[in-house]
Amino acid sequence: MLAKSCFKLSLATILSCLTLSAVAQADQLDEVKARGKLIVGIKNDYVPFGFLTKGDELKGFEIDLAKYVAGKIVGSETEIELVPVVASNRIELLNAGRIDLILATLGVNAERAKVIDFTEEYYNMAGIVLLAPKDTTITKWEDVRGQKLCGMQGNLYNRTLTGTYGAETVLLTGTADMFKAFQNGRCSAVAFDGPILQQKLSDPEWGEKYKIALDTFNYIPIAGGVRKGEPRFLEEVNKAILSAEASGLLVNAEKAYNMGTSEYVTKRAADAKAAGH
Repeated sequence: MLAKSCFKLSLATILSCLTLSAVAQADQLDEVKARGKLIVGIKNDYVPFGFLTKGDELKGFEIDLAKYVAGKIVGSETEIELVPVVASNRIELLNAGRIDLILATLGVNAERAKVIDFTEEYYNMAGIVLLAPKDTTITKWEDVRGQKLCGMQGNLYNRTLTGTYGAETVLLTGTADMFKAFQNGRCSAVAFDGPILQQKLSDPEWGEKYKIALDTFNYIPIAGGVRKGEPRFLEEVNKAILSAEASGLLVNAEKAYNMGTSEYVTKRAADAKAAGH
């Protein structure tokens, strides 16, 4: 009787271990396909990359890309969950398993590469520019020493602004709060991503009062982000991004969202098409 009980216990233990092993071997690509939905972290307040229209519809350059990637991976562009993220929480949400993929103006750098894997790069963003009143006396980056600059938490260049140029940063969690703080006099200028500030100046009210006082001192390659240790999922996302470029999706998105025609996006589209993606 004791021997039979031990055998049953042993068999149960083996089956349990086999089950746990199967779960451990199931990777993210399998999980996403089984779920039938791709969960993507996006921006919802970053015109032109991801924003809410007056009718509460999400639109933007990276929204178009996210839907295309979903179509390639799960078979339908509508089988997607778009989760709003900000610079300060997007990597945390990714590594906590709350989202599958970041497509949210994620700049590529060595520090981030230690904790996530980057996808193919798909945009080259003016790293940071300075928006200021038209009568500003700031003419070079060195002039921001001691100045209070509004910016965003998690921006790659916050450390450069304070450490290299000696500015005092007033950091917010969303662009609406950042622009409001600037208008309320909490800072003398806004130091932020070039395309977003250029887009802001297309608003007549802003264009009448403000200007881009300083151009960027660097450009940032933009890519998606996935959790480390998921090579199959990363490969499928990369295939989808290259296919999107080859199809002209991102070239058309630049036009649709009034981003201008960048040499970078145009060349990547041509290269992807020539390579047969």
